[in-house]
Amino acid sequence: MMRKMQWAAARIVFLIMALVGTASGSAVSYLLGPLYSWYLFNDVRFLKHHRLFFPIAVAYWKLVFEWIRNPDYRRMFAIPWTAPPMIGPDLSRVRVRKTWSEDEVGCNGCVQCCIWRACPMLDAEQNLCRGYGSFFWRYFNCGRYPENEAQIHYYDCPKWDVCID
Repeated sequence: MMRKMQWAAARIVFLIMALVGTASGSAVSYLLGPLYSWYLFNDVRFLKHHRLFFPIAVAYWKLVFEWIRNPDYRRMFAIPWTAPPMIGPDLSRVRVRKTWSEDEVGCNGCVQCCIWRACPMLDAEQNLCRGYGSFFWRYFNCGRYPENEAQIHYYDCPKWDVCID
C-alpha cells in the first residue's frame, strides 16, 4: 500500500510541476531546470536540453486538449495513479507479432506513436527517445505502451499484438 501511495504522490508532484511551469510561461521551468531535465531526460544538465522545453510545453497542451476533446483517447490511455512505473509493456497482456522481423527488444526505428503525437523528445536522426528510461517514461504512457488493443490500433503499431488466452 505504501508503494502505491509513493507512485501516486510522484505522479501528482510531477503534474503539479508541469502545470506550474506551463502557467508561469516556463519561468519556473528555467529556475528549476535541472529538476525538470531529470524528470524528462534522466539528466540534470538542463542547458543540454533547454531548447526542447518550449516544444515539450506545446506537446503537453496538445495532449491535454486531446484528453478533453476525445473521451476514447482518455479511456484508452488512462493510468491509475497507483500503477507501478514500467519500462516496457506487460507481456501478459501483449506480445510481439509473428510478422515482426526486427529484434524483440526496442522498437527498432518504428516510432509511429512518437511521430503521431509529434513528440519533441524524439531524436528524428536516430529514431530514439531522448527521455528513454526517465521518470516521465516510466511513470506515464511511454514506458507501459502498449497496454491494450485500442492503443495498438490507434497508433497502427506494427510490432505488438494482444495476447489471447
